[in-house]
Amino acid sequence: MARPRRTDTERKRGRMRAAALMNSLARKIGVANPHQFALHFDALTGMNTQSSGKWRSSFNGEKALSTQQLQLLSRIDPEVFERHEMGPANLWQAMWAPLQGLRSILSTELALWPTLEVLVAEFEGDLLLAEAYHEPLTIAHLAKAVALHRLVHELNARIIPVGIDGEGTYRAIRRCLDDTSVAAALASLGIFDDVDAELSDWLAGHEELASTPAAARWNALASRLDWIA
Repeated sequence: MARPRRTDTERKRGRMRAAALMNSLARKIGVANPHQFALHFDALTGMNTQSSGKWRSSFNGEKALSTQQLQLLSRIDPEVFERHEMGPANLWQAMWAPLQGLRSILSTELALWPTLEVLVAEFEGDLLLAEAYHEPLTIAHLAKAVALHRLVHELNARIIPVGIDGEGTYRAIRRCLDDTSVAAALASLGIFDDVDAELSDWLAGHEELASTPAAARWNALASRLDWIA
């Protein structure tokens, strides 16, 4: 039986997965480009992938990795299949996994805080503090912002109202995308433009919420967080 054709969305996600994985593997083994990666891989495996440019199109986000290629790459990193699926700091999981898959990204926070409302408020408060003290954010912050946004808004829309408006999650995503450290980390993996475009689409129609001044969000959180004086 022929395998079903992939949708445009699936093909784009495959290319994003490939770029992020290949660039992260290159960083792990200390090489700077597809040519150097192929030389290292060939020396390790006895294959000849350098002359064919086997890895270049995946590095550049132009072609998804096949299962066979992932199996070959597992000789460099045995966790390559998981990294390909989950993404850097679990970003693909946060963006694309079914709703039930988001719990693993937020497991520490879900265990720490008594309710989802408090969790969302505490996370936003941490981002606001980082902004106030000019502390850099990470891809992990972005992944958690995305996971919380989906959790709140998809629960409200599809399953059961959770009593949280989720207005701050729009700003949290925008704040992470605009952070220079996050942008640089995504760019180094060859995925900033695609991630920014996809998540900006999520924020379309909610630009006012995404650009709310920090002071307004502090005021909104004051009644939920007892540490805000």
